[in-house]
Amino acid sequence: MGPIHGTRMAILLALALVTPAAANDGGEIWITAQNTSLRKILNGNRHLETVPLAAGAEPHTITFSPDGSYAYVSNLGDGNLVVVRAQDRWVVTTINLGPNWTHHTQPSPDGSVLLSANPMTGMLTKIAADEEAQAWTPVAALNVKAAAGLGPVCVAFRPDGQRAYVTLFGPGIAVVDVATMTVIGTLPTAGGVVCGLANSKDGRTIFVIANGGTGHFYRLDTMTDTLTEDTSYGSIASGIHGLIMSANEKRAFITVPNSEEVKVLNLDGNEVS
Repeated sequence: MGPIHGTRMAILLALALVTPAAANDGGEIWITAQNTSLRKILNGNRHLETVPLAAGAEPHTITFSPDGSYAYVSNLGDGNLVVVRAQDRWVVTTINLGPNWTHHTQPSPDGSVLLSANPMTGMLTKIAADEEAQAWTPVAALNVKAAAGLGPVCVAFRPDGQRAYVTLFGPGIAVVDVATMTVIGTLPTAGGVVCGLANSKDGRTIFVIANGGTGHFYRLDTMTDTLTEDTSYGSIASGIHGLIMSANEKRAFITVPNSEEVKVLNLDGNEVS
């Protein structure tokens, strides 16, 4: 995985990472246009709003606080984490987490903690979030590259927020104790997971894809830290990248940037379409 160049690839990346905001009753989809340093917001009446960030920001991923009030925009270009109030698009604060490659920032289930991953520096930064005071403060950092051999890419939390699962810049997932910011184990995968993580509604399961060979699909049990591959799908596609689940968790949608496809896995069977 490297920097994305050109409008077509930026759109493919956004397709893998679009996130619904609960900021208003009409619903919205926020999209990053990495090569133009723009945020684009599609609201319920099909109006597309374009919101610029700083020149050279290269926004890569967007996540939201649990109630959708704040958006967390991670920038590859300038290394900043930009906190945006979703209702009025106001940039509340900008936190610099390195010279570049702030890749993905994930809030804990209760929103009190953020973990931000930088695969180039190898650092996973813990940020205390106080939404009432509109204050976000870095409080600790973990050198994942030193502890696990590879830098962090994307993050998912256990339902209680006490454990995080951090994909590595290569194969594998690091299991992190959030309170102490230590790596307590690693889970092997066949190829890189990139941002191929999706939590189930009950939080017990994290669905995982890995891009080795022609693709692999796993389920991670967050109560036992057990990663189990589902081999019934056979060949999915080479170069798989992003993963989202349908609302009823009966379908997994997997983006394939190299072939401009979205693969659909039927979780009630073993079909790939």
